[in-house]
Amino acid sequence: MSAFRTELKKARRRFDLPVTLLISLVVLIWAAQSAPRTADNLAEGYSALYYAIPLMNTTVMPLGMMVLASRIWDAEAKGACCKLLFTLQSRGSLFCSKAALGILENLLVCLIECGGILLLGRASGYTEAFDPTQFLWLCACTFAVNTMLYFCGLFLAIRFSNQIAVMAVGIIGSLSGLFAAFLPKIVSFFLPWGYYIPLMGVQMIWDFETRIGWFEPVPFRFWLLGLTLLLAVLFDALGWNALRKKEV
Repeated sequence: MSAFRTELKKARRRFDLPVTLLISLVVLIWAAQSAPRTADNLAEGYSALYYAIPLMNTTVMPLGMMVLASRIWDAEAKGACCKLLFTLQSRGSLFCSKAALGILENLLVCLIECGGILLLGRASGYTEAFDPTQFLWLCACTFAVNTMLYFCGLFLAIRFSNQIAVMAVGIIGSLSGLFAAFLPKIVSFFLPWGYYIPLMGVQMIWDFETRIGWFEPVPFRFWLLGLTLLLAVLFDALGWNALRKKEV
């Protein structure tokens, strides 16, 4: 607990909270701009958000999670103080405290996003019946993919002394995820940073003749959610192994 309290103090000095708020608010504001506004479309307002938010997450979160991971490892990278730290605390306690802090900040991102859905629905007067199953599925999938991306970023931050490598991976992930949104959904199965899209609980149906679109629920892909969690565990193990073998 003492190591985790130390990380919380570092986070306050790094201004992690404003960064976390900015990441989640960018997604909400972007999604709100594409949310239904006319009276005819209010009957599918929540479905529109369940569709829009994963698309925004695919663009924002790969870079956002890499930024969080890089910032959490910021002092150790810039100060090159691992040798000093390892004389004061074990590598295991350092890694566990970094992992716990990242999960906590990721949870805050998800809570703000999910709370924003409820606020947007109330403020816009959506007439669609609120579906708690779809809501919880979106929250769980967002948290799982974010966590997987965070541990990937933490592994890269530990592995490479230059944090530009972490940012480069985040930028590539955001751009490729954006392109994957316009490609057949099967393509996104091979892009872990774009798993927000195949984990959607709704899909848009577009009629080219009438030029009318509507949303329909799709079966939840529990196997893909399980794969996402397995990847999160894998990146977590890779990060710990990188820190355990890190030369100082």
